[in-house]
Amino acid sequence: MRIGVLATEMQRSPTGVGRYLRGLLKHVGDERPDWKWVLYFQDEPFEDPLFDHACFEPVFCGLPDVHPVVFEQFRLPRSLRDLDVFFSPAYSLPRGLECPSLVAIHDLSFEVLPEEFGFKERWRRRWLARRAVRSARRVLTISPLVTRQLQEMYAVDAGKISELPLAVDEDLTKAVGRPPEEEIGGPFALFAGSILARRRLDVVLESFGVLRSERPELKLVLAGANRLRNSGQLGRWIESFGVTERVVELGWVKDSALIWLLRNAELSFYLSTYEGYGLPPMESLAVGTPVVVSPGLALDHLWPDYPYRCRSIAVDEVVRVSRRILTDSEERERVIGKGRELIASLSWKRSAELFVKEIEKAAAS
Repeated sequence: MRIGVLATEMQRSPTGVGRYLRGLLKHVGDERPDWKWVLYFQDEPFEDPLFDHACFEPVFCGLPDVHPVVFEQFRLPRSLRDLDVFFSPAYSLPRGLECPSLVAIHDLSFEVLPEEFGFKERWRRRWLARRAVRSARRVLTISPLVTRQLQEMYAVDAGKISELPLAVDEDLTKAVGRPPEEEIGGPFALFAGSILARRRLDVVLESFGVLRSERPELKLVLAGANRLRNSGQLGRWIESFGVTERVVELGWVKDSALIWLLRNAELSFYLSTYEGYGLPPMESLAVGTPVVVSPGLALDHLWPDYPYRCRSIAVDEVVRVSRRILTDSEERERVIGKGRELIASLSWKRSAELFVKEIEKAAAS
């Protein structure tokens, strides 16, 4: 079987979807070594250890300057030939597919939080997602929350949806990583992930300002692309909370630097009003760094009584939970031990097994 894969999320500066796709692909060759996986990239050729496996056939379209939507919807279809199945790991499918398809929907933020998106961007995402779930043979989600929302908002039949749980890459727990190029100096707290309005970095920064009065040596490192609709808002928050000299903005970082940051942080933050899953907290716990979280993440199901979950996204509550991490070393060590144990139960290999079965269902339907 030949499976086409829209692999553009793995190029340039990959974030959550790119990590999801890589996690699945790392194991599909072991599951079905007789299948050929044709990976379509928008950019010029680049090297990747994944390509060393004989089951992968990378196709580089060499169109880096074309708008991603124009590439996906109008230019890519010209290259799609002799495929048995096509898979898109994120929200949309190319026009005019002549083979069965699968699409992954990670969240419906553009429906639930429309204010996070400009008018055109919001409706572009909605239109592409709605069309994709209608035309796909199988729709893949990452959590019961997204499954339920697809059924309620898009009227997708339950029999068409399957959940593929995310996992933490096993390499993350083994690698030491490398420090980022920018000097941090001293102990630090960490925010890792794309900076979006729903991830309440304003509350994190204000809470850090309170903690800094008690731990003046502590810094806050921001490791993620600034995707606020008004990118200048981040700087205004930092200035208004009086933490300018103690915040280190790194932007997007390579995996090697992210691993180092996760391993060496005193604690990390992940407060969000809406997430389909919430992988960064799992990655933080996997390497032994306690994380301050809000309710509504996948961690709720994996660890219902997680001790560092805030009751609400409020400064007083975030400060209270952060103080426990920074002052109660015995509890901290217990949490670290249990966190590593629970995260180890998540497996990309298991998700890849389920993924292969979904490919077979799509091909047979």
